[in-house]
Amino acid sequence: MHRLTAIALFTTSVLACSTALAVQLNGKLPMYPNGHNMNDMPASAIAMGVPLVLETSDSVPTVDGWYSSNAPKSCVRTSASQGIKYACPSGSIMIYAHGSVTQIAFVPAMPHL
Repeated sequence: MHRLTAIALFTTSVLACSTALAVQLNGKLPMYPNGHNMNDMPASAIAMGVPLVLETSDSVPTVDGWYSSNAPKSCVRTSASQGIKYACPSGSIMIYAHGSVTQIAFVPAMPHL
């Protein structure tokens, strides 16, 4: 019984740590700190290939400024009239206005077959 309890505690702590890390970095894509998950999907879902969208009341230039400072140096920034994109080896971060809010979409890179 003691061994089952130890295994359960270990598994729970690993899951908690991986979820906390995913919220911060989501594998390789940094998560905007003032963003709110629109669909309650865990940030770790991106690592499994599922796109994720955050929403914030911060302006597009504010969010872009944060990503300019915090995105991995391997990311390439492009700007268009529809928004801003950071193309990174692990996926893309797209920042755009949506009504009165700013949305931040995380699209994981397609796996190489």
